[in-house]
Order: sequence, then C-alpha cells, then structure tokens
Amino acid sequence: MHKFVCGLCALASMVWAFPVHAQATGPAQATAPAIELAFMPQTATVTLLNEGGKYVVVDLKHIPQGGTCRIDKDAMIMRVGVGASPETTRVRYTAAQISAGGCPFLTTFDMANTDYAAGRATFLKMEADASKKVEQVKQVLGEQWQEIFGKKD
Repeated sequence: MHKFVCGLCALASMVWAFPVHAQATGPAQATAPAIELAFMPQTATVTLLNEGGKYVVVDLKHIPQGGTCRIDKDAMIMRVGVGASPETTRVRYTAAQISAGGCPFLTTFDMANTDYAAGRATFLKMEADASKKVEQVKQVLGEQWQEIFGKKD
C-alpha cells in the first residue's frame, strides 16, 4: 500500500510538471477535469503521434512519428483530448519505459473510446478502493492521524 501511495504522489507531481488540458467535445464533457488518468486495459501496439517521434532510452533508438511501440496492460495513461478518428480518444503514456520494446515516456497515441472507458473505470475503482483504505487508516489512528498530517478542511 505504501508503494502505491508513493507512486501516486510521484505521478501527481509529474503530472503537474507537464500541464495538459483535456478537450471538451460536447455539453456532457464541458465540466470534465483538466487531467484525467486511466490504466491501459490490455497490452497493445500503438502508433506514435508525437511530432518528430520519441527517443527510447532503454533501447537506445529513435521511434519516428507514425512508428509503433508496445504499451503494457495496466500502464498509466492520461487523456489529452479527442482522437483524430471518430470514436477515439487521444492519450499520453505517463510512465517511463523500463523494459525493451516498450513505448517511451510521454508517447501520444489514439485509442478506441471503449478501451479508454474501460481503463478509466479500472482507475476510478482503484482510486475509490484507496480512498476507502485511507479512511479506515484514519479511523484506526484517530488523533495520531491529526498529529501526523494535520487537520485538512
């Protein structure tokens, strides 16, 4: 649990370092948050859309715009807008590559809206589970929680 929380904190600070604003596509999405995270629903080969391509540190090679790379299941992705084709969402890979053959950090690609929705649902479930766990820990610690973290209003 500690590694998960530390990972989320690190991710949050990384996301703030790279401001991105989601594009609203209709009245239902007009109130959508500026940053929306999800998990990759399955391992997939994606087409890199970054202008000029991206350099892959692990493989010591360059993937040109339009080239392909692999993103593993459960990788963290971030919605950045509407995809180029109908029924697609443009996303960005928000983790550093740690294995050969994978996509580089901040790879931008389009994915089907249904796949993105599945990945977003998984993320929201994990977020709710983590919040519930934090509330349980708060209850157990009681006053110690306040001493450690202070009162949050």
